[in-house]
Amino acid sequence: MFKSPKGQALYLAAYNATLSLWPLPVESFDLPTRFGTTHVNACGPAGAPPVLLLHAVAMSSTMWYPNVANLSRSYRLYALDTIGDAGKSICKRSLRTASDFVDWLNEVYTALGLETAHIVGMSYGGFLALNLALSTPERVTKLVLLAPAGSLLPFRIQFYLLTAAFFLPLRAVKLAVLRREFAMPIVDGAPVVEQLLMGTHFRGDLHVFPRVFTDRELRHVKVPTLILLGEHEVIYDPRTALNRAAALIPNVETALVPGARHGLTLDQPQVVNARLTAFLGG
Repeated sequence: MFKSPKGQALYLAAYNATLSLWPLPVESFDLPTRFGTTHVNACGPAGAPPVLLLHAVAMSSTMWYPNVANLSRSYRLYALDTIGDAGKSICKRSLRTASDFVDWLNEVYTALGLETAHIVGMSYGGFLALNLALSTPERVTKLVLLAPAGSLLPFRIQFYLLTAAFFLPLRAVKLAVLRREFAMPIVDGAPVVEQLLMGTHFRGDLHVFPRVFTDRELRHVKVPTLILLGEHEVIYDPRTALNRAAALIPNVETALVPGARHGLTLDQPQVVNARLTAFLGG
């Protein structure tokens, strides 16, 4: 999954440094699926209700370090490295459709011995979580969407321009884009930043672009849903997106997170953690 052994070593060092920020012991293991092996970072009481965590693109499961301490008090957390995206999962069969991702997640559920679970998705992970909730609602107890990519509204042109700027070869430009687009606490040299920058060494295999779900689809979301968007979200207008969700999804709670950008789990972790705990009931 990497372009060179050196690049793999650089990326994995940054990955492991970010994982070391988790404030509690982590159990790491791999699960077999027809699409390849899925890497999981798990924590929390073994017998507690399960929560699946799906990360943003290029962030890997390590991104949840500001959130796991609170959630793990009441839940068993399974943070997945999305197959085909940067991380420790190894993709051996490309996922070409949204249905492929449903099949992949269903196989992960089976490998974990789960019938159903709460599912929390950030950005691209939010798109995958909503896609699963619509396809197999019996698998999802409660659904949390944190700045879901696409899903509610099309991407702004501004988002594409910022993303293109991120691929310029200057480190200072990349850091400026991350602060403006993703989150303010982006510090040069921080493990999560190094992991994002080292992601260029990864040979990605993501082929499904997040789409906007139709009114009809959103009206058929059957599970209790929480949607949080940062006040300064860049991928689309957050207020318009929340208004659309509130008007269409039957059993939904929505909220703007003050002072947050797209990476609201990094910008305002205490606010996000409080909303997650209250919604999930822990």
